[in-house]
Amino acid sequence: MQQIFQNVIINRQEINSIEFEKESIEIPLSPGGEETFELLITNYGSPSHVHFSVSDELKGQITFLRDNPYVLQKEYLSVVARIPQEGRVLTKGQIYITVGYGSRKKGFPVQLGKIDTKPQEQSKAEAYKGVEEEELSSQRSPVTLPIKKASRSKSGNGLGGFSSFRRSFSGGFPSSTGRKNRDAGRNDRFTLNIAFGSFLLLIFLFFLYFILPSSLQFKVSFAQSLLFSILFVTCMTYILLKIIES
Repeated sequence: MQQIFQNVIINRQEINSIEFEKESIEIPLSPGGEETFELLITNYGSPSHVHFSVSDELKGQITFLRDNPYVLQKEYLSVVARIPQEGRVLTKGQIYITVGYGSRKKGFPVQLGKIDTKPQEQSKAEAYKGVEEEELSSQRSPVTLPIKKASRSKSGNGLGGFSSFRRSFSGGFPSSTGRKNRDAGRNDRFTLNIAFGSFLLLIFLFFLYFILPSSLQFKVSFAQSLLFSILFVTCMTYILLKIIES
């Protein structure tokens, strides 16, 4: 005998009364699946016809082999439940029982299909994995400190811009490798100050040559010009190299 999912009781409380042994039934099926079960109709009154129907949600998925059986005392009604291959995973509806030639109608809830918990479990596992990866990446990533950029003064002449540039290097450069001792750092700072001072001095002499009147201008020989160029390039190169190292 097939499994009995529900016991429908009629005429026990009064004429044409309808009772259900279970408040609701569940039919666990997957898309493409089919199952046949039975409903038991128990009649406590005179023999009568009992009509079965379903709500719109379950039409085409619940089929009664006899939708209007004649019940004397007990009658078993075979029911076929199926879910199409492309159907919904879970459908909720009602099975209705009508007695007394339509005078009394009552139904009970039916859940056809089953809740697919695998995607939820998979999504939870993926989320947990993502949290672990973020924690590992945050532990492995080095801590970076903010670097303040030296801002140039927009107002003032050229000497004012060089003075602000000079102040940005007055505190010295941090060691790029972290292995130099204090003496080496002081030597680098002293050398940098000399190069920067020489650079400013050469710039000052260059501007002074063009600013002075013709009566006070000094003559510059070829050797002096060559020495001026060598010193200028040397100081500028040294300062740029230190900037790149920092």
